[in-house]
Amino acid sequence: MASAARNWSGLVTLCLGQEREKRQVSSQRASLTKSNVAAALCAPPKTAIRYLPTYRLDPKNPLNKERLEIAMKEIMHRNYNDEYLFHPKQSYHLAAQVSEEIKSTIKLFNFDRYRYIVLVTLGELMTQGLCSMVNFLWDADKDGYVSYAIKTPKYFALCTIFYLYLD
Repeated sequence: MASAARNWSGLVTLCLGQEREKRQVSSQRASLTKSNVAAALCAPPKTAIRYLPTYRLDPKNPLNKERLEIAMKEIMHRNYNDEYLFHPKQSYHLAAQVSEEIKSTIKLFNFDRYRYIVLVTLGELMTQGLCSMVNFLWDADKDGYVSYAIKTPKYFALCTIFYLYLD
């Protein structure tokens, strides 16, 4: 092989020779497969195996509303206690931190197939009114919400957790 490859023409001849050998081997394989096909046509047909669907619709670890409420109340009381003073700019950032903390705590429970929306509303009590409305399209059997409010003479804090089932 090395002697034939020393010059260019020898290399070309070597490559063409290998190509011819590949063609001969592939034609032999093709003739073998044709005879196998004929034998397979004479064989009795195999029955098709049918399987039932394997997907499940219910979660392995279902949501527990009591655990959600306990975690939410604990975090709300820890952050909005008697020492807390309402300030508009600081309260905005604290509400964001509290909602993120509640969401991360809930995710540690590993409830299967649920997505969460945590809404923390904070306001100062100064004889004003508050009206809030949220609309969802959800499954009444599997989706829902948990809510908890803290009210003091100076401020109010409201936390709502919406849990939505995802198939």
